[in-house]
Amino acid sequence: MTLAIHLHRRIMRRSRVIGLLALSAVPGLVFWLSAFDAEQRDLTAIYTDVLAGVGYTFAIAALILTTATLRDERDSGTLPYIYMRPLSRSSMAIQSIVAGTAAALVIGIGGWLASAVALLAVGGDLDAALRSLSLFAAAGVGYAAIFVPLGYLVPRALLVGLGYILVLETILAFAVEGLAQLSIWRISLSIYAGLEDGFGEFAQEAMSPVTPGVGGGVAKLAGVLLLGLVVLTWALRRRDAL
Repeated sequence: MTLAIHLHRRIMRRSRVIGLLALSAVPGLVFWLSAFDAEQRDLTAIYTDVLAGVGYTFAIAALILTTATLRDERDSGTLPYIYMRPLSRSSMAIQSIVAGTAAALVIGIGGWLASAVALLAVGGDLDAALRSLSLFAAAGVGYAAIFVPLGYLVPRALLVGLGYILVLETILAFAVEGLAQLSIWRISLSIYAGLEDGFGEFAQEAMSPVTPGVGGGVAKLAGVLLLGLVVLTWALRRRDAL
């Protein structure tokens, strides 16, 4: 996995990581500010509502980070050297997505940790904080599977990715029920809802119409991951034919 390690180190620049960790930590800050006067019994519901509504900041952080997995190599002119390595295109695709996923998970764990500390600081339940890790982990895997290939295929990948997050996931998915099934955030929320019984009303609406459940959510993410690998492998092989 030499290529995966190289790509991961390249995209995890200190200044970039610090900024994206701060962006991912926004839900924790919002929850902390919202829960000062809340009743103890309402903390978990408020926590899930905030994560469901404000957690898109992590999606944006994952977009910025994972689209850079192969784009940084292209922009610096080192991508041709990677093509010269004795690796199959499928292996290159796998290692690229592994690198992007690992980077997204680092940022996701940072965002989760901020929210968990905020929950515990106001007297919340440790188990509730631990269950929320599933949301950030699932979203990190799903977004990396989409955005790593996007960063390779599309010159303005950040704009396209923002369109997916801001238009499809937050606007069209509410208006067109079928599009909600394409939302990585809603799939991740469904996994979280399968573990957490105390979902707030807003969080349930934000997830709708995706059905709560760990098994179904994991199966959907596996499909997204496989599709991302197929698309990126095709794109890498297509370059050889140009």
